[in-house]
Amino acid sequence: MKQLIRTTALGVAGGLAGLTLASGAGALSINGNNITLRVGSGHPPFIMYVKQMSKFMLPRIKARVEKETKYKIKFRQHYSGTVVNVFDTLEGVQDGRLDIGGFCVCFDDDKAMAMNLAYFVPFAQPDGNVAIKIFRRVINEFPEIQQDFQKRYNQKLLAITGFNNYGLLTSFDWTTFQDLKGKKILAAGPNLPWVKGGIPVRTTIPKAAQQLQTGVGDGIILFPDTMFKLKLHEATKGGVYTTTDFGATPQIAITMNLRTRSKLPKEVVKIIDEVAMEYETKSMAASMRDHDWGIKMLRKAGVKIKKISRAAQKAWAMALKDWPNQRAHDVKAKKGINMPKIMRAYIKYMKASGHKFPVDYVIKD
Repeated sequence: MKQLIRTTALGVAGGLAGLTLASGAGALSINGNNITLRVGSGHPPFIMYVKQMSKFMLPRIKARVEKETKYKIKFRQHYSGTVVNVFDTLEGVQDGRLDIGGFCVCFDDDKAMAMNLAYFVPFAQPDGNVAIKIFRRVINEFPEIQQDFQKRYNQKLLAITGFNNYGLLTSFDWTTFQDLKGKKILAAGPNLPWVKGGIPVRTTIPKAAQQLQTGVGDGIILFPDTMFKLKLHEATKGGVYTTTDFGATPQIAITMNLRTRSKLPKEVVKIIDEVAMEYETKSMAASMRDHDWGIKMLRKAGVKIKKISRAAQKAWAMALKDWPNQRAHDVKAKKGINMPKIMRAYIKYMKASGHKFPVDYVIKD
């Protein structure tokens, strides 16, 4: 575990060094019919959305460009903080360090505030394959939800995807919502307010293992596959993983620098956009497969696996019942869009998919 913490810390330090070296450097290169784009993320390649960028999206774009146009395209790939870190990928695409970037909008809960919609409605659809279609429908019907990307931050949204269904890993067993009282629960960014009953403690992936190992946190809200890959179950000495069904939140944005788009041949841009849409569903499906794999591996590693009772879930949701309305109006006030209307549509489409919320969230005008 100590080695894991040291390795992670070194990765962050290396990312900051890479950021310094890359800043100010132009990314796009066009030499005759040869195009080179710089693509990256602050997350490592084993994270599923990054893996699908590298193994599916980029090779598919390359193959189609070379087959359907006179151009050849090459991608320089930079992950794990080598050009941008998880907190500044949006800025990295904005300033041109990257032509295409992938990041969690949870790390931009101010700049990408409206795109955090899925976080503002907890205990939502746990099936990411359904959730991604609902969120895409919302974006298509209410494009203002992602207008800041283009109007303020010099980039276009290519695709959305996500991790999978959030759950809770704890060093202690629990059954009722009241059992969480006094327990320190780690969460990140816009889902930190989900922590009710217990004591919320903000975390990031690089810090999580050490926080759990040293008692800064008694548990963490995250995804089972990521928990296993980061060996967080070792930090909790086994512990308990509870499927809480907070929901599969579409929170990953793949964006492209607008200057890059303007310089590329139209037929190449068209292919990039089309493949991005294929990536959207393929990546989410892969993430959901990883969810089941993660639970299997946690169980194999000795973690107790259980499912939250409906009573405990309802008690937790009741503690959060007014929060979605508050967030809708916070976004409306800051971003100038009708977030209450958008959030009502999101909830409506969730219910239409067959999902049943543990409580009714009332979103007022």
